[in-house]
Amino acid sequence: MSDADHTDTTAQTGSRDRAWSRRRLLGTAGAALTMSVGLAGCLGSGGSDPFETDEPQGEPIDGEGVTWDDLGDLEGELTVYSGRTRDQIDPLFAKLEEFYPDFSIARDYDSNEAQLNSLVEEGESTPADLFYTQSSGALAALKSEGLARTLPTDVQDAVPENKRDPDGEWTGASGRVRAVQFNSDTWSRSELPTDIFAYATDERFAGEVSTRPNSGTFRSFIVAMLELEGEERTREWVRRLLEDQDVTLYSSGTQQAEAVANGEVSVGLGNQYYAARIIGNQPDAPLDVTFTQNDPGSLFNVSGVAVLSGAEKPNLAAEFVRHVLAVEGQQFFVDTNGEYPVVDGVAYDGPLPSLEALEPPSFDLNELGDLEPAIDLLREEGMTV
Repeated sequence: MSDADHTDTTAQTGSRDRAWSRRRLLGTAGAALTMSVGLAGCLGSGGSDPFETDEPQGEPIDGEGVTWDDLGDLEGELTVYSGRTRDQIDPLFAKLEEFYPDFSIARDYDSNEAQLNSLVEEGESTPADLFYTQSSGALAALKSEGLARTLPTDVQDAVPENKRDPDGEWTGASGRVRAVQFNSDTWSRSELPTDIFAYATDERFAGEVSTRPNSGTFRSFIVAMLELEGEERTREWVRRLLEDQDVTLYSSGTQQAEAVANGEVSVGLGNQYYAARIIGNQPDAPLDVTFTQNDPGSLFNVSGVAVLSGAEKPNLAAEFVRHVLAVEGQQFFVDTNGEYPVVDGVAYDGPLPSLEALEPPSFDLNELGDLEPAIDLLREEGMTV
């Protein structure tokens, strides 16, 4: 563990000595409990699971804010197929590897679609232990293929049911919300509608509004609109954005948020975290965020993780998930990615309104498992980049 990480840990627990004592105690207890299992692992291929069960190797995770020092130590190697981009998740992987010198992660980065195709093709023979993705839809698709393993009870209970699979086969790791990004030199929050449909019909937004139709979360938003509002109204929304508002289309969420901050367009319909990153780094940037109310325009979605049914190290993978849901993991998403925590015991202290201040629609995130209806509709209406 590096000095820097140890300092971080100390700040979160309030006592360096207590942190080390706690870790040594857990390590000793863990060694006693798993001695036979550990020997079996050492005598195996070197890639076997270091833990006997998926029960907590230290303290269980809960919704009150457990820290890494409360949990069991990670050791061995995990293979993660990630649909999240390297810049979004690699710093967390590196932080864990620094914290646990005997732990490493073999990363495989690609699109959600490519990872899902690989996992379906590989089935139980996959070398991956975990699937980590930016959208609940991809996790729901994994579940529908029968490729996800049921998570331990403490992991399920740590996350509210609306931020995970109710059947416990995947869990949200961080939250993102569809938002209205706006240039604060052009608009005040009170001037902007709280109805997503107004952005396609209000003449004030002609030539001013932008979105990013190639992203998985935009397609998830369209699926939610189809479910909540019906195909006719969804198709009309897309058509009017294109024909009446001359919507500007971006292929990058970061590029879109920067364009709003620079005044190239004054309104961006996108995920809140792209704006949060800019505001966090440049507090004086003329960029702000507001949210629609109780409609698909403020859909809450999650990035999340599932332990694979074919995992060689499912118990180590379960302990890894506990670390993602612990205070340090949740705070990483707030500080680095501008996302919301999914564990109630970890407070959001970023630059945007808290989740409690928002009014997202009620929606079963498993409904986002099939994005084809959204892709078909967008292609038919010509909203593509």
